[in-house]
Amino acid sequence: MIRHFRIAALCSISALATALPHAAMAQVAQASTAPQADDSADVGDIVVTAALREQTLQEVPVAVSVVTGEQLDAIGASSIESVANASPSLTFTKGSNQSNSSLSIRGIGTTVFSAATEPAVSVIVDDVPMARSGQGFQDLIDVQRVEVLRGPQSTLFGKNASAGLVSVTTKAPGRTLTGDFDAMYAEGGELQLRGSISGPISETLGFSLSGFFKDYDGFVDNVSGVGDSKLSGYHVWGTRGKLRFEPTNDLEITVIGDYSKGSDTTVPTLRELGTVAYANAVAPVIPSAENRQVNLNSDNTNDSEQWGISARIKARLTDNFELVSISAIRKWDFTGRGDTDYTSLTAPVAGVNLWDVNSGTTSLQQLTQEIRLVSGDLGGFDVLVGAFASKVDIDTTFQRRQVFLAGPRSGQFSGSTSSSNIAAFISTNIDLTEKTQLFGGLRVLRETLDWSARRSPADILVPGDLPLTGATGTAANFSNSTSDTAVVGKIGVRQSLGDLGNVYASYARGYKGKGFNLIFATQPTDQPVNPELSDAFEVGAKVQTLDRKLSLNAALFYTKYRGYQSQARLPGDISFYLLNAGTVSTRGIEVEATVKPTRLLDISLGGTWADARIDEFPIGPCYVGQTAALGCVGGSQNLSGGALPNAPDFRGTFYVRQGVPFGDSMPFDGFIQSNVVYQTKVQYSLDQDPKTVQGAYAVVNAALGLESKDGAYSVSVFVKNLFDKNFTGNLFNSTFNGGRVYQQVLRDGERYFGVRAAVHF
Repeated sequence: MIRHFRIAALCSISALATALPHAAMAQVAQASTAPQADDSADVGDIVVTAALREQTLQEVPVAVSVVTGEQLDAIGASSIESVANASPSLTFTKGSNQSNSSLSIRGIGTTVFSAATEPAVSVIVDDVPMARSGQGFQDLIDVQRVEVLRGPQSTLFGKNASAGLVSVTTKAPGRTLTGDFDAMYAEGGELQLRGSISGPISETLGFSLSGFFKDYDGFVDNVSGVGDSKLSGYHVWGTRGKLRFEPTNDLEITVIGDYSKGSDTTVPTLRELGTVAYANAVAPVIPSAENRQVNLNSDNTNDSEQWGISARIKARLTDNFELVSISAIRKWDFTGRGDTDYTSLTAPVAGVNLWDVNSGTTSLQQLTQEIRLVSGDLGGFDVLVGAFASKVDIDTTFQRRQVFLAGPRSGQFSGSTSSSNIAAFISTNIDLTEKTQLFGGLRVLRETLDWSARRSPADILVPGDLPLTGATGTAANFSNSTSDTAVVGKIGVRQSLGDLGNVYASYARGYKGKGFNLIFATQPTDQPVNPELSDAFEVGAKVQTLDRKLSLNAALFYTKYRGYQSQARLPGDISFYLLNAGTVSTRGIEVEATVKPTRLLDISLGGTWADARIDEFPIGPCYVGQTAALGCVGGSQNLSGGALPNAPDFRGTFYVRQGVPFGDSMPFDGFIQSNVVYQTKVQYSLDQDPKTVQGAYAVVNAALGLESKDGAYSVSVFVKNLFDKNFTGNLFNSTFNGGRVYQQVLRDGERYFGVRAAVHF
């Protein structure tokens, strides 16, 4: 059925590619007869809402990277995590599924399994925050821009933005009928289709409708002969619709609805094994850094379904005041499954236990409401006053079955958590002089966190199984709650440099609320972890040349986190526990530049030098196999001075696009482009395991193509990872079956080619 849909979709795209340029000719006729521009060009102004007001990127005193929808299309970035290819301070840690993957900014993020713990990097889509990281890994379609705000953003954006946030703004309904359609096909049968149409319904009502379809069998070979022969693929589709109603010049109402559904077969591969028995069991797979094979005989499918509805009301009350209200409801259902033993054995052997069932479900519902009163210039100052409320309910289940020589053991767990947050905030800009401005704000919040857990040794999965051992095999039936009140804020000063830009300095207090270790092994004696508090200092400059051919943004930063929330594995156990990992800090410098020497040449580059370290953690967890001689004394080690997970000392991005004119006689011109990502080595484990270090790497992507002079269509061929550099998205060391190191291999971790075509009207 998918194959038939694929053929039909490709035929539809082909038909549209033929028909739409003719439909668009009337609209582009004026543009095609306009005088040709000279060879001069400037970088232009980019509007952002980093301070919840519309300002240009060069005006706002916030360290923020902006990636436009056109830039995302140019580099083939079709998901939230791929934004890291254009923002050097943002890194992505890939888990075995959406729920345990995470984002980090300046080396700070939250990678935990517990549903009762919030992320440190918030993802916001059209002013609606995503309560958990898994919701945020959405496909990017019909995007106007993505803003990556670096450092704590708790004052304006709330408690789950203690390290920063990624804010996605999709395109508003257009005033005229427009459409965008594109298709991508790559090696291995990877297909992506996207389309959107927008325009007016009446003088006061506009609409936009977009959709996507993605299909890929995968790039990891399953050699077992059982189930799918290809894994780490996906089958996803989704849609978004918008209605914008403007009955008067002073009132605008936008209603947005979105839905997506899909599945993926993400699977790690084995990098290293600790015993001969286990090596024989996984054969013919040979563990290595380049390994792209597995030997699995059980289901590894992750299913996700998500939808949301939001309503944004913007009302001009007077000439100086505007009221904004955003109401939203979101629902996310997720099921993850895994064949954890990595063998196709049907019966255990000496030294090898079977673990074919390791699955879980997450069902999340969130309600959010935000109201903002925004003023204009009130005579040397402005003000923004707001209130926010949210309610998040999550139900989780886990199922596990292991088969030992002594017999099978199984069990299951169910838990739930509910959190509520109420906050009020204020922000202002005060003109001290004509060119000097004081800015800042405060946020007061009150939150509650409830949780419950149920686990019975009698809840086995197969009749005749024995209960699980250890913490996962003990009875539990408990509930509890906690609450907290916090005040966060920001203050800074901005000095205008006139047409050259501005410089600024600021201090901010960040906050991430309490959490609880709501996982399979949770115990009634477990206590919630304390809030994560941060103090952030930043000095920045945003300047541009008078001819506007060069724009340069730079920031010096230092942030100290107390009560950093992380997770670690119990010594000799497969279970994890949530903890406050002492005091950590991140400091460094960020530089981003945009250069447009001519109208045919665009250059963007950025670099982040960061030292993200553990300052104090004298009783940290030991890594697998660590001895007293290596620093593990009494089951703990001093982690002070260690690197934070997935925090490179340097990360850089580079993008260049050169237009190639073919002359007036040709209806199209050419282009060639490349984007490069480089980073130094990273440590993926908080416990500083020497086996979980990813070395430095650089990935070079390139494309060349043709585009019509009027912008109606384009076609290009591309290559990802031109020099075939192998790298991973995560490394993990496990004690299972005598020890193993496995890796989250990536599609972009090896070279592949593809073609992309787009039609615009």
